[in-house]
Amino acid sequence: MLYLSWWVMAELRYGFGKNWGEFVQKKLSDTIINDSVQHMRKFGRMDDLTGKTFLDIGCGSGIHSLAAIRLGAEHVVSFDYDENSVATSRKVREWAGIPESRWEIFQGSALDPKMLESIGKFDYVYSWGVLHHTGAMWEAVRNSMIPLKPDGEYYIALYSSDIYLDPTPEFWIKLKRAYNQADPLTRKLMELKYVYWIYIRPEIEEGRTALGRIASYGKRGMTCWTDAKDWMGGYPMEFAGYQETRAFCEKEGGLDLVNILTGEGCTEYLFAKLSDSPKWRGIEATRTRVPMQAPYNHVGGAGYNFSIPHLSATADSNADHMRSQVMIYENDRPLAIAHCTHADVRNHGGGRFSHWGNDLLFSASDNSDPNTNGRSYSFCETY
Repeated sequence: MLYLSWWVMAELRYGFGKNWGEFVQKKLSDTIINDSVQHMRKFGRMDDLTGKTFLDIGCGSGIHSLAAIRLGAEHVVSFDYDENSVATSRKVREWAGIPESRWEIFQGSALDPKMLESIGKFDYVYSWGVLHHTGAMWEAVRNSMIPLKPDGEYYIALYSSDIYLDPTPEFWIKLKRAYNQADPLTRKLMELKYVYWIYIRPEIEEGRTALGRIASYGKRGMTCWTDAKDWMGGYPMEFAGYQETRAFCEKEGGLDLVNILTGEGCTEYLFAKLSDSPKWRGIEATRTRVPMQAPYNHVGGAGYNFSIPHLSATADSNADHMRSQVMIYENDRPLAIAHCTHADVRNHGGGRFSHWGNDLLFSASDNSDPNTNGRSYSFCETY
């Protein structure tokens, strides 16, 4: 973990609230809210949140809190460290006509365990792209589990060290500091360059339609450009890998990983205690694993190929680069790092994989040859 002195963080801390305020003023619509509703519903494997309580840690614009209400949440509590985010969330609450008694909004910090102990227990604890900006990420993750009911669901998203390989996390931290010290014109040029390198260039290299991805971008109700500004500006920041995040939440909270979504800057994690969750025990029971039979075709570097043509209709594609819900298992553990570019699978391996067209391009967790490493491989169609 990189050491960040308190005065540097205070000097360069990015004002997410101002960005969210501009976004809500210019872009807020029922379509935007519905995008978040649909994403939450799909990832959470749920029809609704009727009768549930929902805590939004680092609520930002308030869009995700409103999505929870539209999913039927009985009571929502939202807080953010940034005063402008709190003000923006209150504007969204007013815009939606939601009474304060149903949706509470206040200023608070994920690094304040006493506050988190005082607000009660919740069925759903949600924190998307927030905890890595506190300057003490693992402390914030630990604290954010405090308000979770024993049978609750814990949904977080953290910057992924599994995705940011070249350039490295250290490169991005330096770049973010430079962005926050730059003048407005330089910031805009940096944002444009980021969008090209992250969203356009990889699609071109893979022979896919780059501009279509930008036009259809709707992750969590955001636009591509808002996401780019948040990414470039977000400081302080830390990165987390799949394996360490899963291990931390298992150890600190006794939680089981029940769903994961990779392939973008943040990896999304959903945790619950399977022993206390009939819902997720039922879902787990439907995850039938299909054995993958060697030999696997070596396609360069750490990459190996296995054909599943019968699932080509649900594979990632130019139209939707994160459509596939296939998960590959190495022995009994999900490899989890899905929707990767083929170049990253070949060049970096580490369990990365891609379901594209008729094929699964995958790598072993330690980049060994899956034909000879003595491990079993399988996949399930819907994780």
